[in-house]
Amino acid sequence: MPDPVDLQAQVERERFPDGTRVTVLPEPDGRVFRLTRAEGGVEILLTDEAVRMYGEGPSVALVLGRLREWAEGALPAAQAPGVYERQVFVGD
Repeated sequence: MPDPVDLQAQVERERFPDGTRVTVLPEPDGRVFRLTRAEGGVEILLTDEAVRMYGEGPSVALVLGRLREWAEGALPAAQAPGVYERQVFVGD
């Protein structure tokens, strides 16, 4: 797992719009990158398999770039408190 300071620096470089928050949560098969704002949000599960296949830096950069794209528009409403639409990034 990368140094948390490095990950935070990557998040800051993406310059997410004000009011959005990016959090990273461990999961058994990888990490969930969650983007939230007000009542909505999205998640991307970055699997350990994808990190092994594509490398830590490129995988995280791709996930953060996708979250940044979402952050520019309306986010889907939470399905329930703390439950958001999820995509999964797996290795081929």
